[in-house]
Amino acid sequence: MPGKLKVRVVSGRNLPVMDRSSERADAFVELKFANVTLKTDVYRKSLNPQWNSEWFKFEVDDEELQDEPLQIRIMDYDTYSAHDSIGKLYIDLNPLLWKDGVTGISGWFPIYDTMHGIRGEINVVIRVELFTDANKYRESSCGVKFFRSSCVPHVYTAAAVYGFVEELVVNDDPEYQWIDKIRTPRSSNEARQRLFSQLS
Repeated sequence: MPGKLKVRVVSGRNLPVMDRSSERADAFVELKFANVTLKTDVYRKSLNPQWNSEWFKFEVDDEELQDEPLQIRIMDYDTYSAHDSIGKLYIDLNPLLWKDGVTGISGWFPIYDTMHGIRGEINVVIRVELFTDANKYRESSCGVKFFRSSCVPHVYTAAAVYGFVEELVVNDDPEYQWIDKIRTPRSSNEARQRLFSQLS
């Protein structure tokens, strides 16, 4: 079932000082979903930026909606060097995929950095609009419920039982990849954080 993911970045608060001379930050936000990355404008010299962005829109398929988290990365703009990372968060979109459930979430979310911990908060609005299947012979898997339980709840019947294969989980763990030897600790930590988000 194809759909549209819409995200609006409202504001941030209590960001860390990133520029020692001004005691402020020049923050902007990168939104990444699947292979598409979009950015807000830079909000200059503030620890409480007010982006009030327009709606960012992603055209998506149900497989991406179920498998990919929305990545929100808060960055500090630098003119002459690489932009500094303030923090990041992952938002699982599965709760928005029930046909009769909520279609949006909004509010304040903690900004997390794997090296420094919580570094402020960001206020975002997220909506998912699902379209009717274009192909009448293809059924969408949106709305299929998964449980992590030792038994099936009494109001449901089990159609199939799946489990993780330990070897596959270990092989996908970034800790076991050779690239860990050449990338920064923050990059390795973020790769693990993304993997844990997907496995959950």
